[in-house]
Amino acid sequence: MKLNKIILGLTLVAGLSLAGCASTKVSLSEFSPVAVIGVDGNPSLYLVDDNYETDEDADSALTASVNKYLEGKNPEYLTAQDRLDYAEDYLRRALAEIGGFEVLDKDFVTKSDDYIYAKGASLLGFMDPTISATGYQSNMQTMGAKKARMLMGALGAKALVSAQFEFDKKKNLNDVTAVVKMKVHFIDAQGKEVVNKEYMAESSESVRNMGGKYNKDALVDLYPAVIENIINKFVVEYVE
Repeated sequence: MKLNKIILGLTLVAGLSLAGCASTKVSLSEFSPVAVIGVDGNPSLYLVDDNYETDEDADSALTASVNKYLEGKNPEYLTAQDRLDYAEDYLRRALAEIGGFEVLDKDFVTKSDDYIYAKGASLLGFMDPTISATGYQSNMQTMGAKKARMLMGALGAKALVSAQFEFDKKKNLNDVTAVVKMKVHFIDAQGKEVVNKEYMAESSESVRNMGGKYNKDALVDLYPAVIENIINKFVVEYVE
């Protein structure tokens, strides 16, 4: 999708961290308890080139609709919700187990009236091709400082975190790898965005590519490890 283009993107590449919009290093250890308010991503696996760039039209709503029709039996498409739900679950676990945060209960957050009221503006309106992890509203990173402060006050949180993912695949001559891009937004108690950073990670393992044909189920199985890698990098970087 060109994560920067749709959701103003987040990227981490197996061992290589690319600086996004954040310019000042901060420690997030003091911001607890924290509420995870959104995890969004693309329903299809986008194909990236050797520079990890996505096709210009890959993130269009029309493309998403066509893919939904054409990829009805494609495991890459059918597992989209599972990938996002895994990313959401692992983000919460990593914040708690690696970062030492108190992470507020998902249902306590997502089923509150204040959360529903705080819904952010859709960047593409009804044409938005992204999907959200189960139970979450989309584009929550766009709610604004005022709503963020009100939501934290109602929940008793000191920070809000959301993540936008782009799930890609990279076809090489003899193999196919799983690529994940992520953007994290971390908002403090004053409604200030203290982290807005992109990451990208690529799987260390690959699936054999034989004349353009490859095992799609095997490729899908590579994503959980890449998701864990990318989230761990974020948590470790900002927690002392």
